[in-house]
Amino acid sequence: MDDLTTYAYHIGRILKVLVYIEEHLDEELPLEKMAKIASISPFYFHRLFHAYMGETLAEYVKRLRLQRAKERLQYSDSPITEIALDLGYENPSAFTKVFQQILGQSPRQYRKMMQPLMQSIMRRTTPNANEKAMLKPEYINRKAETILFVRKVGDYKETPTIAFQVLVQFLEDKKITKEKINAYYCMGLDDPHTVERSKCRFDACVALKEATCPQGEVGQRSIPGGRCAVFTHRGPYSEIERALEDIFRLWYPTAQEELADASQFCELLNPWDAIPDEERITKIYIPLK
Repeated sequence: MDDLTTYAYHIGRILKVLVYIEEHLDEELPLEKMAKIASISPFYFHRLFHAYMGETLAEYVKRLRLQRAKERLQYSDSPITEIALDLGYENPSAFTKVFQQILGQSPRQYRKMMQPLMQSIMRRTTPNANEKAMLKPEYINRKAETILFVRKVGDYKETPTIAFQVLVQFLEDKKITKEKINAYYCMGLDDPHTVERSKCRFDACVALKEATCPQGEVGQRSIPGGRCAVFTHRGPYSEIERALEDIFRLWYPTAQEELADASQFCELLNPWDAIPDEERITKIYIPLK
């Protein structure tokens, strides 16, 4: 294989592992099992994972678990014992030890520090008329949906363009026309306020009317089904991050809803239309329990 073919082959294998990790973060994730999912020997898988991701498998899993824990400590009242067990730790003391080692404080101390701060941020601004209009969601129940995706890691100011360029090129190479496309989605899997922007994960996604095999940088995963609050955002894609901030600042504190343990995602309704950016329409889905 030439260099590009080899790169695409390895990326495809690594993508399978990344999807598995995100869907099974509450389980044991030993290197041998991940290597088997990638169909690569454990020795070489360890080296490849580190080369492509910039961190070891153990570091990656630990970081994702810690990130999810921080979000739950900030935005929920779930007991620390429940958070620890939900994230795959054998007991709360093991979770507390890892949390303390990395952040220099216990989960209890972190929650005590962050929750008043988050509450004050959420109360800081009264929504204007436009914000109030956007912040009236539609509540729906979605079926699980299989998608193809391209993942890029880095600053959200750059990764969406790069990821969609790869995805669109794949669709063109496969001669998949717009009549065969159900929807375009995107997922910013990390909060840039709590994760280094260089490590933020972004997925450019497409749902097709007919099954198509993933290839190279294009992987396959599913968007889980379930209940969602759906917000309509009108305007440039560069403002979606701000729209998400407003949703959690202005809607969530009084919504009397419990967030599901799943990432929000966006549906791009007119991404390729020749229209002003102000006329772009995006549906923002917030998964709920």
